[in-house]
Amino acid sequence: MGTTTKDFLSKLNEIKNEFKIFVPSLKKQVTAKPITLKQQKDIISTAVNGVQGALQFSQAINDVILENVDGDDFYTIDKVPIVLGLRTHSLGNNVKVDGATVSLEQSLQKIKDVPKFKYNEEVSIDNIVVKIRIPTLKEENVILRKCIQEIDKLKDEDLSEAVGLIYIFELIKHIKSVGIEEDVADFNELRVIDRIKIVETLPLELYEKITSFYQQSSKYDLSVLTVDDTVVTMDASLFDATIDA
Repeated sequence: MGTTTKDFLSKLNEIKNEFKIFVPSLKKQVTAKPITLKQQKDIISTAVNGVQGALQFSQAINDVILENVDGDDFYTIDKVPIVLGLRTHSLGNNVKVDGATVSLEQSLQKIKDVPKFKYNEEVSIDNIVVKIRIPTLKEENVILRKCIQEIDKLKDEDLSEAVGLIYIFELIKHIKSVGIEEDVADFNELRVIDRIKIVETLPLELYEKITSFYQQSSKYDLSVLTVDDTVVTMDASLFDATIDA
């Protein structure tokens, strides 16, 4: 009697092709598994969905990291370095950027030069105190799912509203709590829709302080993705194996 599909899949899953990957927040290498064809398909499928696709890509990438890399307390600062490690192991070091071939070898070296990140900070204005944080990938996924749902409700022509939603959700994922004197709203205990209502009423000056906080990770990502004078784009095309690099 031949092997069943279930048994065959079980044997496939037992095959260990593990390798090491560097995680900035841990400042060490951990064990990872290669990206599967299904995971690659899920990532690439986000390319056709416009603004919503960018969020779906981020969520798909988070899911791959959480499934393929040992550990579960990864932060958003870990995303780009881990993605590059997974990508180069599965598809090689070379990528196409604006028609030119770029090697990711330089980027793989840069990820080990980890700046001293502030994981938590407190910003305030008048009697409003906002505690902010670098979110974990799991925390980010909660926000991404809700943002995707909200954008899905919009009509195609409401692009400006979609961009506005993305901006608000980017702020929300970095906020741990908002306090006014003794009253504190713990964002982990609130529905996402209630977090939005609170954030939309905050003074504009606080937005500037919050965005200044999370720009530390944006600067690191840009540094890692910059190869000489070229910036590697972090999107679904990075995983397109049909690109002859």
